[in-house]
Amino acid sequence: MRERQAALRYGRIVYAWVSDRNGYAKLRPALVLTPDVSLDPTAPIVAAAITTTFPEPPGPHCVKLPWHPSGRVSTGLRQRSAVVTNWLTTISPSDVVGYGGDVPRPIMDEIQRKLTELNE
Repeated sequence: MRERQAALRYGRIVYAWVSDRNGYAKLRPALVLTPDVSLDPTAPIVAAAITTTFPEPPGPHCVKLPWHPSGRVSTGLRQRSAVVTNWLTTISPSDVVGYGGDVPRPIMDEIQRKLTELNE
């Protein structure tokens, strides 16, 4: 459990079962939005879904993430991907089945700005 707890952090990409708006669950990447000080092995995690299906240019609720076919980027993503800021979900730490990389700080700042705009 200690390894799992250490792996969870704000801005980290995790792989978990995430339900879409129709309730259909799919194993997908999600971005941890819960601040580090609030992460607890027994508490739910707020995350934003990550999708590979989005228009070019991205819509107002999508933030493109770094990716590379070999996964040799900070996110570890191997496909064109975007965080969907209006597709938030709550997952349990036990629902996390894998870990990706980290979203760079400037992109996290952009994601936080979009989240703030949604709440205004």
